[in-house]
Amino acid sequence: MGEMINLNDAVALLQLKRVELLELLDAVDKAIAALSDAGVAGTPAPEATPQATETIASAVIPTRLKPPRELTDDHKHALNEGRRKARHSKDAAAGLAREMPDPSPGLAPASSTEGRRPRLVKRTKG
Repeated sequence: MGEMINLNDAVALLQLKRVELLELLDAVDKAIAALSDAGVAGTPAPEATPQATETIASAVIPTRLKPPRELTDDHKHALNEGRRKARHSKDAAAGLAREMPDPSPGLAPASSTEGRRPRLVKRTKG
């Protein structure tokens, strides 16, 4: 029902605008008739020339669109980790999972190796 009210308002607004434009058109017609009666030779409307078309076309400024944003690899990895943790906590709540898997299988993070060796490296004597 709310849409009908909006459409009725839009139709009424368009009809008012149409009446205004018709009044302007009548005024233009009267001015043309007065000029042609006054002895001014009526000249036909100028045809669209290629130069005029180019001028009109060059006046239009295209809209610049920003390129679509892409996630960095770190951000993609963080999203995947978040999904994995959420899936695991859902499984844990259902009683299907017992322990949290390692956060990132593979190499140890670089921050743990600052100035010291990993614990499981066999030291050579010498």
